[in-house]
Amino acid sequence: MAKILMCGSFKGGVGKTASSWNLAYFLAEMGKKVLAVDFDSQANLSTCFGIEDTAAVPVTIGHLMMDRLEDEELPDAEDYIRSRNGVDFIPSSMVLSAVEGRLRTEMGAERMLSGILEPLRERYDYIILDTCPSLGTLTINALTAADEVLIAVNPQLLAMMGWKRPLTSVRWQVASAILKNASRLADAPAGFHPDGKESSESPE
Repeated sequence: MAKILMCGSFKGGVGKTASSWNLAYFLAEMGKKVLAVDFDSQANLSTCFGIEDTAAVPVTIGHLMMDRLEDEELPDAEDYIRSRNGVDFIPSSMVLSAVEGRLRTEMGAERMLSGILEPLRERYDYIILDTCPSLGTLTINALTAADEVLIAVNPQLLAMMGWKRPLTSVRWQVASAILKNASRLADAPAGFHPDGKESSESPE
C-alpha cells in the first residue's frame, strides 16, 4: 500500500519540483516502486520527465480530474501512467487550470484526487505529488490525499520568516477539509549548499 507524499510550497522558485523529481528517483534507486504525479498546471515536473509539449498529451491528471467532476468512468491506468528511467508518472497540462475553477463550486471537491489515487495505492510503495505554489483548491485536494507533507523552503532569512504564516493556513485548511490521514508536516530546505551558496540548478 503506497504512502502518498505531497511536496508543496507557497511561492515558486524554491526547488519544489526539483525536490519531487529527485525524491522520486532516490526512492526508485532504493528499490521502491514510485509514482510521481504532476499536480501543477505549469507542468514543470512533466517537462523534467521529458515531455516537451504537454498540450499534446491525450490524458493528463487534469483530464482525470475532469472525468471525476463529470462523474465519468476513468480510463485504464495504462492509458495515462507513463514511465521514464524506472519511475512511473502522470503528466499534467493547462487542463488542470480549468479544473481548479470547477472545484470551487463542487460539493466534496477536496476528495477528487483521493478518488483517483486510491485504486493505484496497491501498485506502488510511494506516490509523490508535486503541487502548485499556492493554497487553492488543487492544493487542498493534494493535502486531503496525502499521508505526509513536505514543504520546500528557501533557506534564507526572509523566506524562512515568511513561511510560518502560510503553514498556519495549511493547518486550518487541512482541518476544514476533514483531513484524517496526514500524519506529518515537515519543511525541507531546498537549494542549500554547505558553503552557504544558493543552488540554482534544475534536474536534467
